[in-house]
Amino acid sequence: MNQPMHEKMMQMHGGSAGSEHKMPAMKKASFEVALKGKKQIAEGTMAFIFEKPKEFKFKAGQHIRMTLLGPPETDAEGDSRFFSLASTPQDKDIVIAMRMRDTAFKRVLKNMQTGSKALIQILLDLPHGAFALHEDATKPAVYIVGGIGIVPAYSMIKDATERKLPHKLYLFYSNRRPEDAPYLSELQNLARRNLNFKLVATMTEPEKVAKTWKGETDHINKAMLDKQISNLQSPIYYVSGLPEMVSSMKTILKDAGVADEQVQAEEFTGFNLNEIVNEKQRTWANRLLLIGLAVVVAGIVLMHVTGAKSLFHNGFSSLSFNNPFSYLFIGVVLVVILVKLKLLWALRHSSGSFMRDMKGLHKLSGRKK
Repeated sequence: MNQPMHEKMMQMHGGSAGSEHKMPAMKKASFEVALKGKKQIAEGTMAFIFEKPKEFKFKAGQHIRMTLLGPPETDAEGDSRFFSLASTPQDKDIVIAMRMRDTAFKRVLKNMQTGSKALIQILLDLPHGAFALHEDATKPAVYIVGGIGIVPAYSMIKDATERKLPHKLYLFYSNRRPEDAPYLSELQNLARRNLNFKLVATMTEPEKVAKTWKGETDHINKAMLDKQISNLQSPIYYVSGLPEMVSSMKTILKDAGVADEQVQAEEFTGFNLNEIVNEKQRTWANRLLLIGLAVVVAGIVLMHVTGAKSLFHNGFSSLSFNNPFSYLFIGVVLVVILVKLKLLWALRHSSGSFMRDMKGLHKLSGRKK
């Protein structure tokens, strides 16, 4: 059974992942690097650009461990994360990309000022089975990617194009919409530049796109692979994305007769695209709730000043549809009920998230992004 990527990375970097058979920590180099800039590269996804020290060496597709230095806040997930590099060895900067979640690490990183520093560590020797392009150019490289899993694949494809490597490259890239697809336009440009590179992008929710999508619209499946690759047993496969997607693709490849040693996989966990998509909706709901609460406060003050005396003397009989204070009173009651319902929903939602997080920690599957 393959060891989860998170455990492998922890052990390579000298951490403990609770595994019975621990590999010795590998040699690594450490650097403090300054932030040079940041930008949004897809909806809910940001890239962070750091300075590149002269001594910093890596291979396309390789990962680093980043640790925040003196962060203003932290949480149970800690101050370190593993990230694949989106840049190539030829680039003058170090680039990482990630889906943005509401965690202390990502809040700190998002608010980090230009010039602020973080600690990065990288393995000096690429371990066996690492995510890096194979040397045998007679074997095609097939990348099967979902969402933010594109980062190491993008680095390898860009690197192969820049170095004019003879490898045949295929990328099957699945997202919900083009707006959710990091580096999609850059990959389209690479496909035009590199005749050895074939891009097959597919959108699983084409009805929600802002512009008409003319490409594939199905989930990646064997029929889609067969359409582009004449012999599925020949290539080396690189699969990266959510654990469910990675597991599904491994099953498809195994059923197609692909040997286990021809499949490299990386699982990207710690984000939920549904939460990203619904974040704007929750933000507007919160704003409406604040407006409602402000109306309640203003209404209560107004009632106290001009209407409380009438209610005290006449009781609730003074509430009638001819009395404007009746509408105010009913509005206050309705808003209070809505507030209570929202609080109950939030409590239930957080409990569900807590249980899912506990299950995820128990499995220790994938890398945290």
